[in-house]
Amino acid sequence: MNRFGRWLAAALLAMPTGVAAQGWPERPVKIIVPFTAGSGGDTVARVVADELRKSLGGTFVIDNKPGASGQIGTDLAAKAPADGYTLLQTSSAQNSAGPWLTKTLGYDPIKDFTHIARVITVPFLLVVHPDVPAATVKDFIAYARQNAGLPYGYGSATAQVASATFVSLAGIQAMAVPYKSQPPAVTDLVGGQVRFMMADLSVVGPQVKAGKLRALAITSRARSPQFPDVPTLAEQGMSDFDLEVWVGMGAPAGTPAEIVNKLSSEILKMGKRDDVRQRFDAVGFDLVPNTLADHAAFVREQLAAWGKRIKDAGLQPE
Repeated sequence: MNRFGRWLAAALLAMPTGVAAQGWPERPVKIIVPFTAGSGGDTVARVVADELRKSLGGTFVIDNKPGASGQIGTDLAAKAPADGYTLLQTSSAQNSAGPWLTKTLGYDPIKDFTHIARVITVPFLLVVHPDVPAATVKDFIAYARQNAGLPYGYGSATAQVASATFVSLAGIQAMAVPYKSQPPAVTDLVGGQVRFMMADLSVVGPQVKAGKLRALAITSRARSPQFPDVPTLAEQGMSDFDLEVWVGMGAPAGTPAEIVNKLSSEILKMGKRDDVRQRFDAVGFDLVPNTLADHAAFVREQLAAWGKRIKDAGLQPE
């Protein structure tokens, strides 16, 4: 390297972070999605990337790195340079539930990231096979107590915890049947091989609307506009169910504050736009972005809440 090259490199290293961040993004920004293309998290990340392209004028590229319930991609993001050119699709899977279900975790779900914003929450529906004689949660609990060992299916870490939490809070005995993903579990529920599920609204919504499954409750704090006749768990006396399935955006710890604040601001703006809300409504997601400070607190609260429920349900890390 010649004298000028050395001088330029030194000058760039000495440049204040705020100055370096002013022109961001000057090159493509990678958004690591630790799940497969077409997954819920992937859908959220692609909408966010599309909207950021429009508002910031840069290039935002989705990089799917699935595996180990989101841990592989999340670990890669934790170790990436904190320069604003690597972002991460965060979620309750790898930041709330996963840390309690894994003996060896390669990252700290709090300290290794700057949690920028929650984007959406995904309510669960408590659904049963149509021939189960229950129209309410109270009816179902009574039926389950008379028929101990009812099989239920789950196909994700969050569904596993949500189902076990419901069983624990309801005081019933049920048999867990694991699946590789949610869709085959739903297929078996429709076919009667399992009798109930706690499943994402986006996964079972179509079957409920088609009359193939019956929804008894929704886990959100308010009723869903898509299913206004389905009461919440809290309405039916189960207010202790405090788990929220969420998807957000994060970055490696130490990412320049100017970039983080800009992203936070843009995501908050998305939350005020009807067209963006409609994109998420169409797939059963609730658009509920929060501020930078609120999201940091939310992530900590959810990590503690999922940990408590996992321990209470007797689930062991593997």
